[in-house]
Amino acid sequence: MVERRWLVRDDGAKLFVRVLQSRAPQADASGTEPPALLILDGIGCAGWAFRRLAPKIAVDRRVVLMHYRGHGKSPNPPKPWRLGMHVLADDAAAACELLGIERVAVLGFSMGFQVALEFYRRHRARVAGLVSLAGPPGQPLDSFRGTDVFGFALPAVVATTKIAERWTTRVWRSVLPSRLSFDIGMRWEVNRDRIDSRDFELYLSGMAAMNPRLFVAMLEQAHRHCGDDILPQVRVPALVVAGARDAFVPVNRLRAMAYAMPGARWEVLDEGTHALPAEYPDEIAVRLRDFLKPLT
Repeated sequence: MVERRWLVRDDGAKLFVRVLQSRAPQADASGTEPPALLILDGIGCAGWAFRRLAPKIAVDRRVVLMHYRGHGKSPNPPKPWRLGMHVLADDAAAACELLGIERVAVLGFSMGFQVALEFYRRHRARVAGLVSLAGPPGQPLDSFRGTDVFGFALPAVVATTKIAERWTTRVWRSVLPSRLSFDIGMRWEVNRDRIDSRDFELYLSGMAAMNPRLFVAMLEQAHRHCGDDILPQVRVPALVVAGARDAFVPVNRLRAMAYAMPGARWEVLDEGTHALPAEYPDEIAVRLRDFLKPLT
């Protein structure tokens, strides 16, 4: 069963929320349902990486996936844009409120784990567990591809999207969905032996449909954000899964993050890249179901 809902925030932002549930969740002896799984996606993503993974988890519990402002089915938000990680976390909490969900295990993919940490900071009573799939605690451009040069280049990119918005949009929407982008991505960015090419096509088409200026503005907010201070405060079960071939977020950074959270589980998939959920849906589903089962 798939439920589709719309959430309207106080500032006028309209958000699309999708809920997957194969059957009614099995309550425990006290009548309490298991916590839902709240998926907080990566920047520029609207569920493509969870197309095969989410239904496997929905067998046991509700799975909630919200499209961020200006992502997927959620239209561009009203200006001035509010795109900080704390705003996205509050959006997610409002989605839980809309659905009548009290407790969630929060899964953050890529930038989504930064949002997950802010969700924990601001809505701790709702959180039954935290999961990072290739998601750093903050400032992702400081280690992107093993260098901090992209962080230094970001202001120039922001300026370009503002000054030459029409040109940027035209290039963005012609290059991203092209065959060249697909071939380069499949060869260098993902494990082509593991990923379904249709999933990667969904990613490129979704990115191309985004407003590039909004994407860059959110990337700027993500790069400013740092959740390192939250890590030692985590008092719920946590799981961190990394891909050994991830060129976006190096394994050593994710390992350090896992060790900073008391009692966190740490796992590495040797052939995984940054597209972990799409590359290893079966393997990650097993790990997630094992992690989620004891949560209350």
